[in-house]
Amino acid sequence: MKRQFALGLGAAAVVLTIPFANKLPVVAGLFHADAAIAKSMQHPKVQLDLMGEKQIISKDAQGKETITWQGGNQLAVQSGDVLRYRLMGKNAGDRPIKNLTLNQPIPKGTVFVLNSAKVAVNSTARITYSIDAGRTFVEAPTVQVTLPNGKVETRPAPAAAYTHIRWNFPNTLAANAPVNAEYQVKVR
Repeated sequence: MKRQFALGLGAAAVVLTIPFANKLPVVAGLFHADAAIAKSMQHPKVQLDLMGEKQIISKDAQGKETITWQGGNQLAVQSGDVLRYRLMGKNAGDRPIKNLTLNQPIPKGTVFVLNSAKVAVNSTARITYSIDAGRTFVEAPTVQVTLPNGKVETRPAPAAAYTHIRWNFPNTLAANAPVNAEYQVKVR
């Protein structure tokens, strides 16, 4: 029987609350990188840091747009800003871990940016998504839509329906091996 270790960084590592009043920029301590340790009955340890960054779009002298990411503990965010969350860590234990799973909720007050979830280039992780508060995960969530003529169609779920992202690393994660994942959200 295969064992699977799950790690959720939601409430335990970071609580994201973005208050918006009159659409003014808000300064919030959204991006403090806290460490979380996952342990199982066999004591494997995965140390993860969750880092948040704000997308900055600027133009160079030729008018070409460039994208950079600004981190820090205190950033002003407002409606429409794009944030990138990065899970960076490693197997901090002295033995390999099989079937590591990372779960990450889409923070309240934000909408998932479709196709933004990634892992390191050499990773074989499978990325799945939930649109039902983390109860089920699939690679391409769908919803039933009733058309004006009464016909029901299955369509891709809109970005606003996504509630969680899951990365499953099916291969063995060796001791001290890195694990990295990221995704983007847009502030409502």
